[in-house]
Amino acid sequence: MTSIQFFYSRDFPGNALRSNARQALEHLGMNVEIQETEASPGQAECTLPALAIDGEIVVSGVEPSVRELELLLEDRARMQEEESFCGACGMECGGMNGAEGCAGCGKNGGHPGMAGKIIGFVILLIILFTAVKILS
Repeated sequence: MTSIQFFYSRDFPGNALRSNARQALEHLGMNVEIQETEASPGQAECTLPALAIDGEIVVSGVEPSVRELELLLEDRARMQEEESFCGACGMECGGMNGAEGCAGCGKNGGHPGMAGKIIGFVILLIILFTAVKILS
């Protein structure tokens, strides 16, 4: 989780949402700074107060409890962890080898992606040659 934004206005200060979000982060041991943005009435694209995680509005117009926010933050962190394992290298192994054991992700901080790109290119060539052979 890289960023959390809190949107409020003078009419909808969202003190409970702000406080509950801070408490939830503290309970989970997450060290993420909450960026606070005061929105003017015409500027807001959603019902205030609102909370965004990584640019996506996840809470709007309500003030969930600390426990509800903890569950939300845990879900988001789990989703981000699952998505971060693999896929960027093109191997799509689902992270079963981890970044250290993946030929495409590089080993111990090596340049990620080069091996995966080469393997992907070879697979593409095989598919193309097979398609040409079938069509001819």
